[in-house]
Amino acid sequence: MDNTSVKLTKKGTAWNRTGHPWVYKDDIEKCDPSLSGSIVAVTDNRGDFLGKAFFNEKSKIALRLITEEDIAVDAAFWRGRISDSIEARKGIKDADAYRLAHSEADGLPSLIIDKYAQHLSVQTLCLGMDRIKNTITEVLVDLLKPRSIIARNDSATRKLEGMGESKETLYGEPPAGAVEVREGKMKYLVDIMNGQKTGAYLDQRENHIAVEKYSRGSVLDCFSYQGLFSMHAAPGAADVTAVDSSGQALEKLKENAALNGLKNIGTEEGKVPEVLRAYQAEGRQFDLIILDPPAYARSKKDLQAAARGYIDINFRAMKLLKRGGHLMTCSCSYNLSEGQFLDIIDESLWESRRRAKLVEKRLQPSDHPFLLNFPESNYLKCFVLEML
Repeated sequence: MDNTSVKLTKKGTAWNRTGHPWVYKDDIEKCDPSLSGSIVAVTDNRGDFLGKAFFNEKSKIALRLITEEDIAVDAAFWRGRISDSIEARKGIKDADAYRLAHSEADGLPSLIIDKYAQHLSVQTLCLGMDRIKNTITEVLVDLLKPRSIIARNDSATRKLEGMGESKETLYGEPPAGAVEVREGKMKYLVDIMNGQKTGAYLDQRENHIAVEKYSRGSVLDCFSYQGLFSMHAAPGAADVTAVDSSGQALEKLKENAALNGLKNIGTEEGKVPEVLRAYQAEGRQFDLIILDPPAYARSKKDLQAAARGYIDINFRAMKLLKRGGHLMTCSCSYNLSEGQFLDIIDESLWESRRRAKLVEKRLQPSDHPFLLNFPESNYLKCFVLEML
């Protein structure tokens, strides 16, 4: 298998020099489809060795680079990569739920490993990584001794690789119910088998905790989901209102609030733009508003509509903020750049007839690193504004 090579076109060779770990199907010469799911050697258009990669003829992303060295990519190799990834998280002391491996950014193409206390939840999102999931499981069991390892491979992105969606237990006994985990001063419950993503949203962990320093008076948490922003804001606030379109998520929020003895969080079920309009009509005012919407721009063709959606919620939030109040506004849309998001904030200020200063710019947490040569790994933007 390792002796089989895939040759890049001249265009593909030039693309490889950018350091990007993906090669698209159009940038490789004719290849054998039967090699899909295998690890292949990659050569440039002249036949010189470039590295080793997972290959999948069915995917638009035909090659996912693993290493630039001509070495064996075996169980020992993966053990080394995963060990390095775990070691890089040793400094995380404020939570026991966080990401242990962030795919390409940790040299582990299409592999996600999330830790929830003593349980692990993994995703193998390309064909090559999926075929070695038993090896990955053995390494994780040996290194971490978890109670269970759950494969949350119910992501729609697997369809792009020609794979189906599934959920299964790879090791141990899955938790009978929700798992209690810790984030900063707060505890919350995670349904690993059925929750969002691998069980919960972990990429706002540091921003959840950071909201504490801006919390006072009346707080509005929009797109609250199960309440992590609300709970971290609650100790410093007189009252918190959590808004989400999912009644089920709000019930989980109430459970989490009760778990922490928090009694000043109220909930409102509804679509955020409609709720913001209603609050504006009522003349309500807040000291802190948090906007953490889903990804409005899932592709570049969505950008125009997404921009309008972001402007709508931001300018309405700005209208509801007291002078000196803070807006923590987020975007998890990779296709929307930081510059474009700042333009949206500027447009929102113009529409709201407000002025503001940027007091903090935040990113995704340290356990979700991004490669400068791999912009797809850099997606989360979080700005804190003070209204003037």
